Amino acid sequence: MRTQIILHLVAAAVVASATTRSLPRRSQSWEDYIWSYTPDSTAAWYEENGLPLPDLASPITAVETNRSYVVKLDCVACPFRLRCQSVETWQEPPQDNSLLLNFTVDDTTSSLFLNGQRIAPIAPLPLSIVAYQTNANLSANVMDNITSMHMIDESWRVGTKYGTFELQYEHTVLATKQPFEEWLQFDIKAIHMRQQNNPGSANLDKDGQKMVQVLLSQEIREEKIHLSIKDVQLVERHHRAQPIRMPCGKDAIVKTAYNPLEWDYYGKFGTWTRTMRKIWWGIGHFFDVNGFYIIIVSILAIVVWRIKREIIAKGARSIVHGKEDEEAAVLLAPDYEDAPPEYSDLAALSNEEEAKQQA
Repeated sequence: MRTQIILHLVAAAVVASATTRSLPRRSQSWEDYIWSYTPDSTAAWYEENGLPLPDLASPITAVETNRSYVVKLDCVACPFRLRCQSVETWQEPPQDNSLLLNFTVDDTTSSLFLNGQRIAPIAPLPLSIVAYQTNANLSANVMDNITSMHMIDESWRVGTKYGTFELQYEHTVLATKQPFEEWLQFDIKAIHMRQQNNPGSANLDKDGQKMVQVLLSQEIREEKIHLSIKDVQLVERHHRAQPIRMPCGKDAIVKTAYNPLEWDYYGKFGTWTRTMRKIWWGIGHFFDVNGFYIIIVSILAIVVWRIKREIIAKGARSIVHGKEDEEAAVLLAPDYEDAPPEYSDLAALSNEEEAKQQA
């Protein structure tokens, strides 16, 4: 069993390294991935082995200054997902836990991405964002492995002990008094796990729950806009940055809300757009599944229609020819009842009648 696990991990690592971009640390040795799927050592274990407790990971880890940061957002009173082999359960009582949010600038598009999804400028909804859940007392060594081996990146192909949740969130962009700077605020309202086995959800509405706000800066260099992260903050909701007032009297703010439970493959529930997409998708799916049979039936229908048309046309021609023949026969017949009298000499007939009268 252990050999199969090792071979699986090595194969997954090889596939990941071959299909992704060049990464600073992408190992092909299964031993380098043990930390991602084995339980963390407890405080009792360190005490029994006479070792000092490891340093805890910082709430905000700078992966690359001004470009990439990982935020460990404490999820107050959230349930904790346990992953043991292929089974996932809920821990009772749940330990303190956090959500990992990776904010990274993409220089090629001058965009900001969160866990692989573009959030500045924000992509069209639905923008589904998934986050790993970890224990709140995550060690600095494990965080270093997470960031350096790109566990949060989409290129990660190895299973982990950490559960993942869909995020229900509010995404807000605020203008600032400083030109070319704006606040991006990301506030997680709830987390959802919609797997078939042991699904669950939790609202992040407890006292003390924090949110993330990122100060973005733009500058033009070599006729191109360059985006950078000037600051990353974890703040409570009532301490968030406030929008400035525009000359028109309105707040300089743009807010977007997303709840994955309100969306499906076709769109947002209760909208006309979703209804039309579902109808068109259903039509397309019907033709995709039954296209071959539809073509065969259509060909047969056309053949039958052509044959029937030829038969009807031939019958019509036969009737026309029959009527013409009847009329011709009547005209040529010598003794039919309505036939006019035969031709005779009118002068001779008159002489005969006069002779009869004189006699």
